[in-house]
Amino acid sequence: MTDTIGGKYTLLDAGRAGRLGTWHTVSTAEGKQRGALRLEDRGLTDPAAAQRLADAVSGQARLRVPGLLNVIDQVTEGRHSWLITNAAPSPTVAQALAAGVTLPPAVAALIATDTAQTLLKLHSGQLAHGELNAHGVVISAGGAALLAEAGYGHAVLGTTPGPGHDAAGWSRLLAQLADACHDAVTQQLLRQAGQQAEAVGGSAGITAALTTLSGAAQQITGFGDRAALKSLAARMHPLATTPVSASPMSAPPVSAPPVSAPPVAAPPVSGPPAFPAQQPWAAAPAFPPGAPAGVPAAEETVQLAGGSHSGPPPQPPRTAPPTAVMPVVPPDGATRMGNRAAEEQRKSGAYQVGRAAPPQAQQPQQDVNLRFGQGVPPAPPAWQMAAAQAAPPPRPRKTVGKRIAAFFSALTTVALLVIAGYVGWNWWQERNNAVQVTKVTVTPVVPPTTAECNVNVDVVGLIETDGQAGVITYEWLRNDGETSGALEQAVKDGTRSVQVHLFWRFQGKGTREAEATLRILKPTVIQGSSKFTYSCK
Repeated sequence: MTDTIGGKYTLLDAGRAGRLGTWHTVSTAEGKQRGALRLEDRGLTDPAAAQRLADAVSGQARLRVPGLLNVIDQVTEGRHSWLITNAAPSPTVAQALAAGVTLPPAVAALIATDTAQTLLKLHSGQLAHGELNAHGVVISAGGAALLAEAGYGHAVLGTTPGPGHDAAGWSRLLAQLADACHDAVTQQLLRQAGQQAEAVGGSAGITAALTTLSGAAQQITGFGDRAALKSLAARMHPLATTPVSASPMSAPPVSAPPVSAPPVAAPPVSGPPAFPAQQPWAAAPAFPPGAPAGVPAAEETVQLAGGSHSGPPPQPPRTAPPTAVMPVVPPDGATRMGNRAAEEQRKSGAYQVGRAAPPQAQQPQQDVNLRFGQGVPPAPPAWQMAAAQAAPPPRPRKTVGKRIAAFFSALTTVALLVIAGYVGWNWWQERNNAVQVTKVTVTPVVPPTTAECNVNVDVVGLIETDGQAGVITYEWLRNDGETSGALEQAVKDGTRSVQVHLFWRFQGKGTREAEATLRILKPTVIQGSSKFTYSCK
């Protein structure tokens, strides 16, 4: 394997195994560390799988989740495809646990809250990780827990991840963090939060557990201070010169009172509309302030399906804006929320799409990370609470007598409405039925001549009107006692006559005198008739 990728990135380590390939730490020409995932050929032999993976990467880029290991570039060199991420992919929580590192309570709680917030942000964009575990949680140099390969495995397999997968994966992660933390109170807090998330399920479960966890973690000394997490990232980094020791990490002495862990059972939560075939998705959170508004043209992203070629990327003309941009997390990979300096630069136009980024000296990057410690409001942001708002208290149950009375009251109301509707309809029909019948005539009938004694006689009645629109109600009467019952005939405006028919069937031999009468019932009573003789020998 060569030491460079596409002439732009230099390999710095031997790599570690990932879900879809091998992760490496690389360096740019400016000396910034990035992550590089070399995709395995067997996972992308199917063009449909490659397209689904490209769609997953593009969807996360559009969402701009700061807690992810986001893809900022793609390079194709030889038969290998590389996905370049905004931060180094090591160390991971799994590597720290495998080295026997004892996690201080504040560090374990920070990793738990960071990953929960990132999962909820994914859910708000109708996305999910689907395969969360300790191997996919990267500890960045900025002291934040980042999620790697979110949804990649499901995209290649053609399955759909959901909040239910993430709630179960986060619960298992919290159990591993509790095992690596030797503080009994923090262990109990993490395990109960994981059980609560899995019991409620989906985004609502993670939100409810995060609310409980972040509230109780305020009593943990050092919670919100990312110095210990940065120190762990520096010690565990594959390029670190200091050997990793399995001894516990130093933590400030705990002087706060013990944390009271709440029970596992959570009140019922009201979740937003369900996502297909999975748990309810969290309500859409507000986008964190200070997130970058765009990517400078120098970090133009190439879609996965087409790929880029090896060698330095072609330089577009200065007057042409980039054809595609992808948001990028700052180089240290920190979960930046509330970065006022970046927000002011965005408002001033320094980060507008299509413009080159200002010199490094004019872009101070303060270490403003997401934290729950001192100096921030105690309540979590609204987007964390949206999916786990407690349902209103149940109303007192009605007695059997009250239920029966309410049922009959509703039944009476429905019956009155039906009666009122029927009366109103008849009244409207009478008021709007302006047609008047002036004459009724039944055409003389000539029975058909046939050798068979089985014939149908068509008796035709002619109703003459005054030319107005309306509905005529009529009936046919036969002298054998049969009647057709009330029938209706609609008449359009300007129609002065209309025909109605009576089909009379005769069977058998003999002679019979027949008479058919057409009687008008509405709007006025009037009738006409005709006689004929049926004979068959």
